[in-house]
Amino acid sequence: MSNNFYEPQGDHHFASSSHQLNQYSPHQNHNQIDQHQNAQQNHYTKPLITFQKRKRKRTSILAWCMAAVCTIFWLAVILCGLAVLAVYLVYRPKTPQLKIAAATLNAGYIDTGNLLNADITLLANVINPNRKVDIYFSYLQLDMYFQGIMIGTQVIDSFYEPRGVAALKNLHIITSAVTLPLQVAQEWGNGTQAGGGGVTLHLQGRFRTRWLFGRWLRFTNWLDPGCELLMGPPPNGVILRTNC
Repeated sequence: MSNNFYEPQGDHHFASSSHQLNQYSPHQNHNQIDQHQNAQQNHYTKPLITFQKRKRKRTSILAWCMAAVCTIFWLAVILCGLAVLAVYLVYRPKTPQLKIAAATLNAGYIDTGNLLNADITLLANVINPNRKVDIYFSYLQLDMYFQGIMIGTQVIDSFYEPRGVAALKNLHIITSAVTLPLQVAQEWGNGTQAGGGGVTLHLQGRFRTRWLFGRWLRFTNWLDPGCELLMGPPPNGVILRTNC
């Protein structure tokens, strides 16, 4: 009989497997599993972000030109405004005035129902109230109205008026067979009859003026002065009230 003992193969295999299992502790296995899960989560929750460089658009020459033109335009507007303000502060321009020094309703009657015939003389006073500005009146027209209907007109010759000067102008307006509405004609007749309260006339001017600021600066302007006249009955109908 041999002294060697028989060792079952199954026990040897069990021993080697136990040895391999002992090499990996439960704690290490859990750590490996957690690391694997974290890696998977990071893989799905952190998308790749790519940055693309924006291409810088070059401003066209036309855009630069338009910006330059706009800038120059607004600078010119500002400079012109400052220049006008400076001229105003230095010269303090004032509008010429129209006054009626005297007026007479020499005749005024209604013919054949509603045709007006009248003769009016006026002495107009055109005043330049400025202290540093001379004015040249290149065109002057004065229209006479009654109840909104023009009954006569006269044009005055052009003239030059220095600063602070007043010019007297004689006007002679003749009305011949001007058609009036029946109600307006009746109002004229009632106002101009003996003992009547008179008639209200409106004198409307149209002046073209040239303002002289010093030797070089000129400015042209249209003016529309006006006056309300209450005239007494003819033949010596004088001014009862005036408002210019």
